[in-house]
Amino acid sequence: MNETGTFFLVVGPSGAGKDSLIDGARAILGNGYHFARRVITRPSGSPGEDHEGVSDIEFARRQQAGEFLVTWDAHELRYGLPTSLTDALAAGTHVIANGSRSVVAELSARLPRFAVVLVTAPQDVLARRIAARGRESGEQVARRVARQAAPLPDGVACITVSNDSTLEVGVARFVAALRQAAPSSVCLASAPADSAPASRINLRAKLRGEALDEAAYVGVLRDAIAGRYSDAELTAFLIAATGSLNDQEVIALARARTAFATRIEWDEPLVVDKHSMGGVPGSRITLIVVPIVAAYGLAMPKTSSRAITSAAGTADAMETVARVDLTQDDVRRCVTLARGCIAWNGRLNHSVVDDVMNRITRPLKLDSRRWAVASILSKKYTAGATHVMVDLPYGPDTKLVSLADACELAALFEQVGNGLGMKVRALATDGSRPIGRGIGPALEVRDVLQVLDNDPDAPADLRAKALRFASEIIAFDPRVGNAEQGMRIATALLDEGKAKAAFERIAVAQGKRPAPVMPAAHTHDIVAACAGRVQSIDGLRISGVARAAGAPRSAGAGVDLLCTIGAHVAPGQPLYRIHADDNAALDAALVQASGECDQAVRIVPD
Repeated sequence: MNETGTFFLVVGPSGAGKDSLIDGARAILGNGYHFARRVITRPSGSPGEDHEGVSDIEFARRQQAGEFLVTWDAHELRYGLPTSLTDALAAGTHVIANGSRSVVAELSARLPRFAVVLVTAPQDVLARRIAARGRESGEQVARRVARQAAPLPDGVACITVSNDSTLEVGVARFVAALRQAAPSSVCLASAPADSAPASRINLRAKLRGEALDEAAYVGVLRDAIAGRYSDAELTAFLIAATGSLNDQEVIALARARTAFATRIEWDEPLVVDKHSMGGVPGSRITLIVVPIVAAYGLAMPKTSSRAITSAAGTADAMETVARVDLTQDDVRRCVTLARGCIAWNGRLNHSVVDDVMNRITRPLKLDSRRWAVASILSKKYTAGATHVMVDLPYGPDTKLVSLADACELAALFEQVGNGLGMKVRALATDGSRPIGRGIGPALEVRDVLQVLDNDPDAPADLRAKALRFASEIIAFDPRVGNAEQGMRIATALLDEGKAKAAFERIAVAQGKRPAPVMPAAHTHDIVAACAGRVQSIDGLRISGVARAAGAPRSAGAGVDLLCTIGAHVAPGQPLYRIHADDNAALDAALVQASGECDQAVRIVPD
């Protein structure tokens, strides 16, 4: 027996381009989708959509006979959707219908699977499109654009599609939204194996080193997702793109990527976010920054990754305290209750583009900073962020070797953010040493809680960096105006315990653990072989020891740094402590640490 299909009611303001997107999707989507033909009290063949035209008397007769699933009045006309659409839904077919907000509550109550697709565009775009029809004056256009639509009923699934670019981009976004919301019946319009993808001309242009625009990237990515390219073709394309993306192309690629995800819309003037290029062990500042910003009152629905090659990711650390596998509804609830969250991005920022591209780039170890900028900011855009802070650590073991590298990338982040309509500020930071003492999920959270508790033993470097980024984010608020005032506000929120209270609210809203994960009990200290001064701490090697101990898979495993750069140590003095769940994991970490003492923690003899 087929599972019932989803009924997608497409709504949006005049000028949003609903009909054009529906027509474009009709040409792409397969047999699993049915496009409703409306019954309207105007003659068939009139300008606009293909509809069935009937008289007022005939419309009333059909309504009386129960032939309509739903009806509504607008612009001195009557509209109806036929009851026969329920047969398509019962057969497992998804139905797409152009409709009105006024019938959302009725349809939602009557249909087992129902979602609203809200098509939007900036007001200046709406005005241009309405004016181009030539049916209304300038004043009439302004009034129509300014008209405020009624809010959707609570609990109704809503997918927002921004139709602010070319028709091809808008259609791609619309189709991607429908497929994402109905994954069980995705019908890709795959070309026959012997048919060349329409976008191949663009792919070949990139192989020749030519620049592509947004529409060209949408075409290539769409065909790649649909499986119309071989791995060899995609590999060649990615290698070419890695080496020859100019600034405008990074913007075009970022915008193109947004076509394949549904943007979360927030009823907030500012929605802030933060990203770090990583590479610095510890440095778990997000778990401090989000509570400070939330305590100030800005909405900060933070999505974060799990570790791939490091000893802990932000999501791994937060999971020692609370749930992180949040749904979009969970995130909205957390922001309502606590003004922020720290969620795993694998469930919220999933990218079908990355599914395809990572399969190629990871084995080849392709690492394009410019491609990464497009990926990162497109995800921030689709998460609904309006303002984003970016942390760019530089140092010998990070992705950015020098300050000059970091500053160059910072300028690109800010330029691409502007191209997506977001305010982005990127800061180069010192990544030459670990931040904090703990390396591993539970150990890093221990440091975070010490900072939030204003413990005098809290790592000073972790507190300082967290305050710096919190102050910059708070300064996005035009009422604050500058980072200096932001720093005064952030420091007060931390010192007065308001940030700790906000962290507790966030944890409870996400689903707080009965007790946090504690550092693992099996330990061994690595000690200094000679007296001297600690010259450097190699974060990459220390992270390797932590991973060998079981982090991040084992949340309590990791390394606890017991010395700082510049400190004098005596022979036999502990340099760092390994934590593991059992003796086998501890032995594996000791093997990793064996012979590395003078490298991981470098001591200059007195």
